[in-house]
Amino acid sequence: MFCQKSLRTALAGGFLSLLALPAAAAELDVRVEGLAAAGDVHIYVFTSPEGFPKEENAAVHRSYPRPSGERNDLTVRVEVPDAAEYALVVFQDKDGDGKMNRLLGMIPQEPYGLSRNPEVFGKPKFPDAAIRPGNPPDRAPIVIRLRD
Repeated sequence: MFCQKSLRTALAGGFLSLLALPAAAAELDVRVEGLAAAGDVHIYVFTSPEGFPKEENAAVHRSYPRPSGERNDLTVRVEVPDAAEYALVVFQDKDGDGKMNRLLGMIPQEPYGLSRNPEVFGKPKFPDAAIRPGNPPDRAPIVIRLRD
């Protein structure tokens, strides 16, 4: 009796721990072009339209120092949750306050860009920037060009 109860408890605990595991991770190679002379680069990765493009709703946020010297680009590998598609928002924090400054709470006042580099007038939508990356090693980097 004791063994059966212990076995049931162990199996149930093992099953519950499997449910708590995070989704398998994937990696995205991201190249940001058009960096200004100063400011960290922030990359926000969204895995669904929910909350896009508000930074606080991103599935992943990573910050990288601007490369030193004359270089005006940055290439990084970002670990992300496994998803069918992604949309990225990137900005360069020129004033170092850790957030994208916006005029009237809407219009970016620091260099920014989106995956797929769409021409967007107004608030961007997830499909404007959604990508489905290929499989490594054939996968090319996602190139994002910053605009002022």
